Amino acid sequence: MKIAAYLNPQGDVASLYEPGCFRLYQASAADEGWLSAQEIPFVTDYARPLPEIKAALHAAIAGLDDCKTLVSAEVRGVLYSVLQEELGFRIWKSEGPLLQQLDSVRQKEAEHEAQKRFEIVAFAGKMLPTPMLVGDPRDGCFWIDLKEALNHESGQTSRQILIPFLERGQFRRLEVLCDHLPKWMTWEMERLDMSAESEEIDATGSGLRVTVYPRNTPEGGARKVGLLGAGPALLLPCPRERQNSGGRVIDA
Repeated sequence: MKIAAYLNPQGDVASLYEPGCFRLYQASAADEGWLSAQEIPFVTDYARPLPEIKAALHAAIAGLDDCKTLVSAEVRGVLYSVLQEELGFRIWKSEGPLLQQLDSVRQKEAEHEAQKRFEIVAFAGKMLPTPMLVGDPRDGCFWIDLKEALNHESGQTSRQILIPFLERGQFRRLEVLCDHLPKWMTWEMERLDMSAESEEIDATGSGLRVTVYPRNTPEGGARKVGLLGAGPALLLPCPRERQNSGGRVIDA
């Protein structure tokens, strides 16, 4: 995870209205703390026109790559509005030592993401649920609570929600939380050349986690095509196949 902090020359968390720098932090792979990735100086002359001030802020933020989380000593004012409304930042007000704040913000960000069950996208003129990106976009990990998505006002079926996403194939791992395995999943995994594994979320057996991998990824290539796991699948015949009176299989 990446978090930016705005610091004054003494290294303390400061307000954007003071001279200082944006410092980008990244959690170490071994979870042994935070690594400082880079610093971007930022000094604003507030006598300049507002468009120039905003342009200077945009230029500084561009150096933070895909980071959209900022720790600052303040959260109000024009500069913070620009960050939130124009640049999509979530801003956390610092209330303690920097490294402790980074740990605290990481936990709060995780809680915030956990509250989201799915994304909403425009598809065929309708606003529909779809899996949401989790973590670094380069990792290609997505997640969806299918039970919650099925309660969306669009009234979509599990197939309508997941198949368009699966067919695009622009992911490396998809986690689906559900009450039971969709009856179409067995044959669609084979059609799409994907691998899926299911496991019970807890001992009650009231929920499942299904993880789907495209076979053109290292994770998917190491697994067999199709569906494996603990969940009771409804092994119905594929609706695209039927038999005529002579027993010949026809693709519907």
